[in-house]
Amino acid sequence: MMKTLKSASLAVAMSVAAIGLTTGTASALTHGCAVSSNDAGGLDCWVQHEESGWGAVDSTNFYAYGERLYLSDLLNNGKGVGAYVEGTWYRHTGEAYEGTEYNLSFEEGRSISVKACQTDNGSIYDCYTEYARA
Repeated sequence: MMKTLKSASLAVAMSVAAIGLTTGTASALTHGCAVSSNDAGGLDCWVQHEESGWGAVDSTNFYAYGERLYLSDLLNNGKGVGAYVEGTWYRHTGEAYEGTEYNLSFEEGRSISVKACQTDNGSIYDCYTEYARA
């Protein structure tokens, strides 16, 4: 009986590991916000998806000064990054290791929702929201 349980446990663990390797989702996030050094009252925010053994695979940054959104793909794996900022979709349009910058416009002091997501062939997944301030 004990040998059967060990075999079953090993089979489940191997299946879970195989699923984790094939789903293509990031395993962790680094995220946060900090008072903007260039915009009094502003709050800059960032989200990075990370994969085990690699580190950050993408980066989404909202800068209060000039209300700029910067998206960057940090791994040439065929996947990408995008963000909903106040409900409008923006996506990284360059190659891996390059960034795409958007110059947005919001009234000073307004709270801004920044929902950073990974993309894969039109699918959007692994989203996380931070709240910046213009």
